[in-house]
Amino acid sequence: MFWFKTKKDIENEMSKWLSHPYEFGEEPKRVKFKQTYKLNLISYGKVKIHLVEYEMPNGIKGRGFVNGHLTWSFTGDNIYKIRDEDLLTAYCGWAWLFPNMQIGNVQTDFKSYIQESKIISQIEERGFSNVTIGDKYKIGTSELFEFTAHKEGIVYVGATEHDHAISFRKDNPKSNLPSIYFILGEKVIQ
Repeated sequence: MFWFKTKKDIENEMSKWLSHPYEFGEEPKRVKFKQTYKLNLISYGKVKIHLVEYEMPNGIKGRGFVNGHLTWSFTGDNIYKIRDEDLLTAYCGWAWLFPNMQIGNVQTDFKSYIQESKIISQIEERGFSNVTIGDKYKIGTSELFEFTAHKEGIVYVGATEHDHAISFRKDNPKSNLPSIYFILGEKVIQ
């Protein structure tokens, strides 16, 4: 079990991860512990997830999560505009999706048994128009779809699974992350 004893341990773990050649390949300029969340997650059970902020020598800033199972970070100009709790939800969705895609439990190239036209109709029933299906994910028998749509002249992005959908205005900072992270994050956090 990975239990970090001090804030410095958490900061060092993120620094080590950021320095890896597959990430930034150099030590960050700074890493600062922000807070710890205690959650119960599907597939992981009870976990402590630590939120940190960092800055790289080239000026890139980001926020990331350290939990011993799967360290990850998010970067971009709008990343600081996303509330910590919303970013945590996205991380939890990503933390479930990423390893399951790697081992083949999630398909992204499949023929939909739930016709995409039915999904588009369901989205349109919620008041959207000009619906375009983006990435799709098949998890067991469930099919989830990311989409772009318009409502009252405003562009939205979102994800849907049958009768449950989430959407964000395109000018919402959360729209810079895949919508699938948020809809899965809602399911993963118990």
